[in-house]
Amino acid sequence: MLILHVSDTHLGAVPNNVLSRARDVYEAFKETIDIALRERVDVYIHTGDFFNMANPPPESYIVAYRGLKMLKEKGVKIIAIAGQHDLPKRYAMSPLSILKDVGVIDHVAIDSISIVNIEVGHESCRFVCIPYGLRHKIASLSIPRESRSVLMAHLLLKDLGIPSAEADVSLDMIPSGFSYIALGDYHNKTLLRHKSGTPVVYPGATEVHRVNEQGKKFVSLVDLSGSEASINFIEITSVRPWIVLTCDEVSRCINKIIEDSKSLASNRRKKPVVYISIEKIKTETLSRFLDELVEKGLVEHYIVTPAEQQEQDTGNVDIQGFAERLEYVDVSKILENLLKDKELADQVLALIKSPSKHTADVLVENLKNRIESIRDIESKLRQSLGNADSESRKSLNQYGQGVLRYTKA
Repeated sequence: MLILHVSDTHLGAVPNNVLSRARDVYEAFKETIDIALRERVDVYIHTGDFFNMANPPPESYIVAYRGLKMLKEKGVKIIAIAGQHDLPKRYAMSPLSILKDVGVIDHVAIDSISIVNIEVGHESCRFVCIPYGLRHKIASLSIPRESRSVLMAHLLLKDLGIPSAEADVSLDMIPSGFSYIALGDYHNKTLLRHKSGTPVVYPGATEVHRVNEQGKKFVSLVDLSGSEASINFIEITSVRPWIVLTCDEVSRCINKIIEDSKSLASNRRKKPVVYISIEKIKTETLSRFLDELVEKGLVEHYIVTPAEQQEQDTGNVDIQGFAERLEYVDVSKILENLLKDKELADQVLALIKSPSKHTADVLVENLKNRIESIRDIESKLRQSLGNADSESRKSLNQYGQGVLRYTKA
């Protein structure tokens, strides 16, 4: 039995708030379909965060439907589980349910653990599907020893070393007996081994969403025809490349970008996203040259991050960087515990994730008649700054300054 393991496609995402990057996300997903067809797989499994949100844009449904329909027409079985991005925060239907209802997903696990038996010719395999919300049930699974089985789950393993409360499942909590353990949620390709020797695989996201994810992206081709799973990571070639630099001299930096961009073009790669950390130079100085590279078609988009000594020249970059670092932290729970008010916590989180005049206006309107809440927030923020290390204090200060700019706009 041949399986293609895909994860974290995040259809509907717009990385860096650039429209062409939304197309990148769709193209990467379409390439997973092409790979599945080319390799003539029997089963296509998706381990969560199929969509980037529980109410994705219409184009996301169209791309998903057309791609999965191509697999169905070739007899490929499709199994998916829900990641946190696929789950509505309030009572509503997950977009995965719609794909199931229109017949392009065979089996989906959203709010319950699902066990699916797939037969292909004389081969059979049991798929144990655990959605994000039930990941804590993993330790209590009972696996029949006599059957070939695959575990599908959306979770962060403690073994990854990520400092997050959401990394609350460890490898030793997963029962033995699986032939292959397919995981989602972590965006970088990772191969671990269970104590039983079973491969534990995060194929990673299919596109780059943040600078700490930049690099090659893959899907995992799994052959279960032998006594042990055979794994082949296949690169997704449509992924947009990144150029990441630290720059302290403009001309040298620009020349390097031009050189690398032309090299990518000669290899028929997409125009790159450029991420630059600057030292001893002004953001505006470098941005003028980068704008020219965008106009000339050498660069798709650029992000400039000021170095530590240029705190006054932060713009929106440090706010974006601060929000990016919250990827694996359950900020909503932290804010709710801090503020003792879920509505207020949701509005503060919205401002953190999408700082704009609109989100600021909503928060300010809510706070107009809540002077005590404002004083309480200020007191707790000052206390947090007092207890934080120097790096955290800098991030909090920069974030706070950014929010004030939006609220005063």
